[in-house]
Amino acid sequence: MAKINKIHLIGIGGAGMSGIAEILVNLNYQVSGSDNCPSEITKRLETIGVKCFYEHSDKNINNIDLIVISSAIGQDNPEVIFGHVQGVPIIKRAEMLANLMMLKNSIAIAGSHGKTTTTCILAHIFTQCNLDPTYIIGGKIKAFESNASLGKGPHILAEADESDGSFLLLRPHKSIITNIDNDHLETYDGDFEKLKDAFKEFCLNIPFQGKIVSYGDSDELLDVLKNVPRNIITYGFNKSNDFQIIDLVQSEEGSSFDLIDNLSQKSQNFKIPMHGEHNVLNAAAAIVMSLDEGITFNQISTSLESCSMVERRFEIISKDIFGKGITLVDDYGHHPQEINATLDTIDKIWKNHKKIVVFQPHRYTRTKALFNEFIEVLSKIDNLILMEVYPASEEIIKGYETKDLINALPKNLKVIEAKGIDDALTKLKKLVDDHSIILTQGAGNTSSLAKLIANS
Repeated sequence: MAKINKIHLIGIGGAGMSGIAEILVNLNYQVSGSDNCPSEITKRLETIGVKCFYEHSDKNINNIDLIVISSAIGQDNPEVIFGHVQGVPIIKRAEMLANLMMLKNSIAIAGSHGKTTTTCILAHIFTQCNLDPTYIIGGKIKAFESNASLGKGPHILAEADESDGSFLLLRPHKSIITNIDNDHLETYDGDFEKLKDAFKEFCLNIPFQGKIVSYGDSDELLDVLKNVPRNIITYGFNKSNDFQIIDLVQSEEGSSFDLIDNLSQKSQNFKIPMHGEHNVLNAAAAIVMSLDEGITFNQISTSLESCSMVERRFEIISKDIFGKGITLVDDYGHHPQEINATLDTIDKIWKNHKKIVVFQPHRYTRTKALFNEFIEVLSKIDNLILMEVYPASEEIIKGYETKDLINALPKNLKVIEAKGIDDALTKLKKLVDDHSIILTQGAGNTSSLAKLIANS
């Protein structure tokens, strides 16, 4: 009888793949993996016994029983080709995740935005309440050693990725759906209705006795859930929701709000060290799911007060950049709606401060698909530095480069093009005044820019 023992992950340096690798190690599998270059993630994996290769080669496939590939890996990868020749089974990351989620009571967090933050908050609550969950997260929360852990408790928490349609492989017991937006439409033939249909299919994968906790202020998401015969709990700012957010107050320290159970009229105040209405919604989703798992309002409230910031999700890096009392915020958002939410939060917290935004577009396909939306949101910024598009392995699409964004923006805006992070830093220093607010925004290497700024 064949036995799976040695598992090789191609693209192991990615957040989702590295989390799976760590869980597999803790389940006593022999794990190896390959990626293009070393990173903090792969270095950590090596400390727990993962053999990492930093080139893709058939030499890396030695007596392997199973190969797992990330969505970024094509069939022309030499390890994939050799695996097929050798007859090694090859599965996608989501299929491996689906198998791991069968081991416990599974909760999948889906949505176009906010999956990572919501999963981090939920994992923190469960951990603080001694439920010892297993979790696999696409980002890192500062309170946790890594983005994955094999807990001894009954739950497994994981993100459900719609970007490549792979979330349809999952069969979770329960799910959170944070929102739905026009991102990753290349997977759905550019058709938003097909994306909505996929979300509906995902909902139907949840068993009848399961639960869906869903954002209730979105007409598009309500349309997805219409006629879905499942137990649905809604949350949001509107009174029509099962759980309603009221009395939101924001400051540099974070956010305070009340959450009302409109069925029982019971309410509770919560304080979180996070900023923005979007993060308050993420916290509300985690609260509602935690309540459904039997955790009390008071336990959740106490847990959230110690919830650390998620890295690169409106992360305040420093309040004294260049020794001039300048605040630096770093944010991962790369969709126009995410950028808009970040800008809105900055305006509310630092209303009368000069604001400088360094933005790096992520992927040419996204820039093309959402070009007009990018122009609309970037037009709101008085001091803008635009970096070159981060390609993420894509070929350049003519007409949708950084220079094209600049040409389409209103001529009265102060827009500066930067060639790389060193050039961006040089040009940024000429713009800042004492007590300015700097925002580094994007999913590429803007985090490296933020570190460069902080250390200057």
